[in-house]
Amino acid sequence: MSITTKRGDSGSTDLLFGGKASKGDAQIEALGAVDELNAILGLARVVMDGEGAEAVDQVQKWLVTLMGELAMPVGKNAEYDKTGFGRIGEVEISWMEDWSAGIEGDRKFKGWLRPGENGGELAARLHVARTVARRAERRVWEVSDEIAFPEIRIFLNRLSDALWLMARRSEG
Repeated sequence: MSITTKRGDSGSTDLLFGGKASKGDAQIEALGAVDELNAILGLARVVMDGEGAEAVDQVQKWLVTLMGELAMPVGKNAEYDKTGFGRIGEVEISWMEDWSAGIEGDRKFKGWLRPGENGGELAARLHVARTVARRAERRVWEVSDEIAFPEIRIFLNRLSDALWLMARRSEG
């Protein structure tokens, strides 16, 4: 099957399990913001190495899971759970909190920042990722509670905090 299906030419897009939504729908806006976040994290990951790159890779995997949840039509929870795609939950949130604590260590950052003031390419990429994570979080808040469960919102909030910490740490 070709990627060019032409099904979206009328302004709607496919959801899981045969669902459809307008391309301007809050659910699709949230999906797009998370997809953009995943792509921007890829830009950061390619200039990273070691544990940081591994952690970002794990986060990207979870963002794919999160997008699966966001692509679910209302009322299809049981059907989604049968697929085995997974969900974002307390384990992933705890991992994010532990990751942030490890990045921060005993350093306490003070004051506001101007991205690019002290950092190099990695810091700049991480600051962009951080702002997109915040936008994704805001977009997810606009989606029905029947789709965007609290864990998704919390995960994105913790992710943006971690990205802020990573950017600050990489600034030196």
